[in-house]
Amino acid sequence: MAVSGNDISKSDPLDFSTPSPSPPSEHVDSSSQSSYISNAPDPRPEIPSPLENVAEKHDVSGTAGMKGINGKMKAGRAGTSWLGIYESFLLKNASQIASVESTLQHLTYLFPGKFRDAEVASEVVYSALGILGLYHDTILANALSSSPLSSKYQPSLHTRYTRHFTTHNAAYKKIAYFLVVIQKTELLIEIMSRKYGGQRGQRTAIVGIESIKAACRLALLQICGSRTLVTPPIPERDVDPKVLDPDDPIALADVGEEDGGYWMMPRTGQRLPQLKEDSDATQYLMKKVLLPDDVVPGRKLIHPLTTVDGRIKEILYILRPLLYALLTLLASRLRESKRFEGHQARKVINWMPWVVGFALEYVCRDGVIDSLSNEGGIRAALTKLTGLEKRELEKRSNSMWWWTLRGQFYDSVTKPILNKMIKKTENIPLLNLAGLYVGDYQYLMETYHFATSTL
Repeated sequence: MAVSGNDISKSDPLDFSTPSPSPPSEHVDSSSQSSYISNAPDPRPEIPSPLENVAEKHDVSGTAGMKGINGKMKAGRAGTSWLGIYESFLLKNASQIASVESTLQHLTYLFPGKFRDAEVASEVVYSALGILGLYHDTILANALSSSPLSSKYQPSLHTRYTRHFTTHNAAYKKIAYFLVVIQKTELLIEIMSRKYGGQRGQRTAIVGIESIKAACRLALLQICGSRTLVTPPIPERDVDPKVLDPDDPIALADVGEEDGGYWMMPRTGQRLPQLKEDSDATQYLMKKVLLPDDVVPGRKLIHPLTTVDGRIKEILYILRPLLYALLTLLASRLRESKRFEGHQARKVINWMPWVVGFALEYVCRDGVIDSLSNEGGIRAALTKLTGLEKRELEKRSNSMWWWTLRGQFYDSVTKPILNKMIKKTENIPLLNLAGLYVGDYQYLMETYHFATSTL
């Protein structure tokens, strides 16, 4: 007679007696024989398991009990941790997270100067959303790396490069995220410093923040092996969060594909992309081809600065915001002194910070080209640039336009043009609203240093 699992669990652990064998038969089924052997009691004494109290009823192997324990532990972590609850909520609503963040950030643009201390309220919301966005990026990146979509996901060159250093160097990760948090909150700190410390407190805060940012960038330059710094120094969100939505199978299937729709072949069922223009065919095929930047390690996506001139240019580019802030502080103090009361002297003092800052950024923005041109000239250097280096140089060139909203150039050239445009459109419907908002932002650009900062 075979012994059931309940009889085994309730038997005396010191009882070594075996049950009486079943009467012999002419034909013994192999399945019944294996069942009899598996149900035979173990002659070794049983040792009580600590999982015995939580095992499911009538479960001899304890597998169901172990599953119950794991489920309870996960439920306990999710129930007791607010961060766990928030992460679960975020991933379940990943398709809406990007639109909600964008909407809230754009709402902060609608009320500068509309009521008392409006810039404080708008900047508090903007800074909080910026820091919250960094946390969301971390959650989404971890969820994407552990999902089946990771095989289809092709990160950008910037993400590959920054992820290499953030994952392989703890110091780089801490400094880079600290630098980004400073950039998200610098304008708020300046506004609060002016509110409670006046212009003197504002100037001190500007110089202090620029000094911290410059020190962080110099440290990152050393960690990266004297390579051109990228902006921002952390991985960006280069994938739509809706692909992580488990309730959106279309988004899961089409991740990494074109958004122009598909044409399904009637016989084979194979899908082909619908290209709107002939030039799209070249772009589509280029995305299917492996380029040198796609196979090199992330570290080699930017060349190290091997020449002294290239390193000096990059260091001066990093120090340029701090030098501009110091020159602005010096110019303000010189204007307040009585030794420079002449019209010509004041004009030179007013233009000095803008001219020096603009010249430094224009000359030092392409230190990598100067470093690569040491072997074959500028033309050879341009052919050696990687895709990430070209992207960074393009961003630096585009940021030069912000100098039209800074310093004496803004006061002498840009501001009169904006005032004329506002005056001409003040009686035109709809256009007068645009002029009203431009006038509100003029207060920010004229009053605060970090309202036009790009580095």
